[in-house]
Parts: sequence; C-alpha cells; structure tokens
Amino acid sequence: MKVFITMTSDFGFEDGWVGVCKGVILNIAPNVQIIDISHNIPSFSIKKASFILSSSLSFMPLGIHLAIVDPGVGTLRRPIVLQVERGDYLVGPDNGLLIPVAEKLGGITKAIEIKNDGHMSKFICSTFQARDIFAPVAGYLANDVKLDDIGVEIPKDSLVSALWKEAAVSKKGKIECEVIDIDKFGTVHLNLSGDKLSKMNIPYGKDAEVSWERGSVKLPFCHTFGDVVVGDPLALVDSTNYLSIAVNQGNAARFFNLKDGDKVAIKIF
Repeated sequence: MKVFITMTSDFGFEDGWVGVCKGVILNIAPNVQIIDISHNIPSFSIKKASFILSSSLSFMPLGIHLAIVDPGVGTLRRPIVLQVERGDYLVGPDNGLLIPVAEKLGGITKAIEIKNDGHMSKFICSTFQARDIFAPVAGYLANDVKLDDIGVEIPKDSLVSALWKEAAVSKKGKIECEVIDIDKFGTVHLNLSGDKLSKMNIPYGKDAEVSWERGSVKLPFCHTFGDVVVGDPLALVDSTNYLSIAVNQGNAARFFNLKDGDKVAIKIF
C-alpha cells in the first residue's frame, strides 16, 4: 500500500529547506509519496498554518502529516507526534499548531514526545530540527516503526492549546466569533465551523447582522459568492468549512477593515 506524507511549512522555495527535508524522508522511506500542502505560510505564523491544516488534511489520504512552523525551534518546546482517531500521525512542534486538525480528524488518541535519537539524524542542528528530527521521524513512521519506539507518551492535556476556540453560541442565537484567517482573496474566516452552524438549522436567504468594534452590517447568508451581484458582501460557509464573510469578486477584509483576531458578533434573523 502506498504511504503518503504531507508537508506544510513556512520555508518557501527560495532556499533549499523543503528539498532537504524531502531528501531526508526519501533516504529513509524511498517509496513514500510526498504531498505539498503549502510552504508559503507567512514566516512564523503558527495560526495561519494551523488554519490551513484544519481546512485541508481531511481531504488528504490517510498518512503522516509533517507540519513545521516553529519559531521556538531549538528551545524547550517539545517535538511531538500525535496519533488521531482517523489513524493518521501528525508530526511537528508542540506549539498549538496541530491541535485544531487533530480535532477535525476525530481527536487525539495518543501523544508522544519524540525522544529516541536512533530515529533522528546523527547530528542535530538546533536551528533546523525539521531536517534533523521531524523529517526522519516521518520517514521512520512510514517504515512502520512503532509509535512507542519514537519516544515517550505524554498526557494529552499537557499539550499547548490551539490558538483559537470554537465560537460560543448564546441561547438567544447570538454567536460570539473571532477572525481566525484571511485568505489571499480577502475572505474573512471566523471560528465557527460549518458543522456546528448546520446544527443550528439556519436556512439560506436569511440575513446575518454582523458587528465588530469598527462597524456593523447586515449580510445575506448564501450558498456561494455568485448569489449576490459583483461587489456586494455576503456570509457563507466556504470550502474551508468555516463561516466566512466575503465580497463577490472583492476583498472583504479591506471592504470592512477586518483584521485577524477581531471579535465579531453575529445574529441571524
């Protein structure tokens, strides 16, 4: 059976870091197939990488998912592997990066701190542990090395928390949200999953009153961007499966002056 390893990082392609990590993996497990999710994460942006993972990995084959956005590289932060209910392994730093996607894949069943230097590079550079710790571990896992041989089990509740929580919904139907991502088109993603929103049984065509510190607006709750005329704003659950604010063929973040971390209150009529 083909083994898949996905890679996500903030390395970019100007330097050799992505290629070197792939080379390390393929030296250990030459038959794996490596899928690049993104290497253009803004530098050090754990939150952006975490969002991309949480909206991407459920579409990837069952496998090993290597994610490296690691501003704490070489410090006391732990290198970890998370096993999730779906059966995947998530490999990366214990900085909150992996938690949202672990929940999307059914939740964490086991957490391991990487300890066994027999499954690392012989020489470890404190500034490039993606190459010397994480990539080798991904390769050995692809070769069916047992998780317990990689390191030691750690309590799941000792892991660094995610950088956002699911939005709270009041009994009166008011949703207290937060901006957790803005994509290249300026679509604003909020921390309310489409799964949770669907349980609220809100029909399309309803209006959503959206308010934040710098303004408020009523938006139609739509299926897709083209449900409104070009230049008009809307609310929808887009391909990320999060409630989003968008402008048809426009930039909602710029249109409404919304920024990452902004608190947004929503009431749907």
